[in-house]
Amino acid sequence: MLVIEALGESLGNGALDGFLFSDAQAMDLPFTCQRLFAIRQSFICSQALLDQYRTVGAVIAHLPFLTKSNSQDYVVKMRRMCGQVFGQPFEESRLCYSLSEQFLMLSLSQGFAILPMPEGDVYPGLSVLPLDDDFTEHAVLAYRQDGMTEELKKFLSLFAGMP
Repeated sequence: MLVIEALGESLGNGALDGFLFSDAQAMDLPFTCQRLFAIRQSFICSQALLDQYRTVGAVIAHLPFLTKSNSQDYVVKMRRMCGQVFGQPFEESRLCYSLSEQFLMLSLSQGFAILPMPEGDVYPGLSVLPLDDDFTEHAVLAYRQDGMTEELKKFLSLFAGMP
């Protein structure tokens, strides 16, 4: 059973009040879903790839997009956005099943990713370039409208008015 299916089952039987996921994931849930906050994204590839190809557009032209998202709509959106922003849409995407796998592939110069990571030198060997708002994802809360606890109502009130 997939993690999302297990979470949905737990939410449906009342074991959970709700769960968070990124809107980059394909979801067909019979629950109420509410966006909570924005998640800024960065373009990430190995420094060796950026040194070899010299531009982000050239990296995109030669290597696959490494993603954990199972949403084909998300991949199409990222392809379009890379074309608009960097002048080069990617040809291939590869599904990674974990963040560890994604980082391994990035470290081995096997592709590039778009992830919520701040710019800085804390990622040895990786180049992290912040992206504009068009790449932003959102955290979404799935919950049952008919099963809202007082704690869940308080939690949701913390996000009132957030972008």
